[in-house]
Amino acid sequence: MSDPMQSPTSGVLAAAATGVEEFITARGGDIDRIAGRSGLSTGQFALPTDRLDLTAYCRLFEEAARETQDGNLGLWFGQQFQPEMLGLVGYIALLSATVEEAVRNLASHFGYHQCNTHTQLIEQKNGLLRLEYAIQDPTITQRRHDAELTMGMFCNVLRHGMGEDWVPEAVLFEHQRPEQTHEHRDAFQADIRFGHATNALLFRKTGLERPMPKANANMLEIMRASLISLSCNHQSNGQATPSPPLKEQIASIIRAGLAERCCTLSDIAQSMNMPAWTLQRRLAQVNLSFGALLEEVRYAEACRHLSQSGSDMGEIAMALGYTETSAFSRAFRKWSGLSPRAWREEHLIKTTRLNAP
Repeated sequence: MSDPMQSPTSGVLAAAATGVEEFITARGGDIDRIAGRSGLSTGQFALPTDRLDLTAYCRLFEEAARETQDGNLGLWFGQQFQPEMLGLVGYIALLSATVEEAVRNLASHFGYHQCNTHTQLIEQKNGLLRLEYAIQDPTITQRRHDAELTMGMFCNVLRHGMGEDWVPEAVLFEHQRPEQTHEHRDAFQADIRFGHATNALLFRKTGLERPMPKANANMLEIMRASLISLSCNHQSNGQATPSPPLKEQIASIIRAGLAERCCTLSDIAQSMNMPAWTLQRRLAQVNLSFGALLEEVRYAEACRHLSQSGSDMGEIAMALGYTETSAFSRAFRKWSGLSPRAWREEHLIKTTRLNAP
């Protein structure tokens, strides 16, 4: 099996830029010039269901931070960004029955809103939940401001149900520590850690059974179907920045359900609001095997977990949906030709060599 999945052109729904013109202008930036340097035009922000190039979206905040000389511009944009501003995926969270369901729905549906992105909710042994977020497109290197604004957006989803005083236990970032990190602590009121394998919110499960104030099961299904349908329409129209193709849509839902072992064909079909036979037919039309795709996602996730030195084999096996470490070890050897420990040692050696002066 080849290395973890190669992804198509990356895009994000324009709802992610709601209010960006006013925000940047208020900080002294020339939004037309900044957007132009980023490869965008301000007219692209008008319709929330249009799709922006994700590289250009990330560059927008980097350019804005540079022009306004506000090194934490993305951080503060995320803090003021409310869930309804996020469009369809925001309303999917707001209309969920409980706060926990809102977070799970946000994680499992975010791939329709923004492709080439890893989002997953993991229940840790220490009683904390871990909501992970990372852009998976390796060509997008300017992503610090995107990570900081997205963590703020995610926090505001939780605050909507838990109250304005809610704070996470910790916030993790992929990027290295920037200057003025006291602003990060002020913004999140939490422990801030840099240089991690992925961006993530860590928070306690206590209280997540609270009902969401705007819970509405019927409207939730309408929003869910609309987001999935919109994603498919973007793909079929052949837009330059397409939504996730079927493979990436399914892979995103599989990733979100691995730890709870909710990743059968029926589970995925239910999440996509379609009968299992319809999903099977759509897979066959593009020459995809569900079993092969499940293994491909598991292999990619296994490599990601193994590259994090703090994860032990038992935790990784559970995160991938295996009840026994031995079953995970056998599967990984089949995928890579190495045992998980041997792969981790080899990866560490390669990383050390690359980072050597």
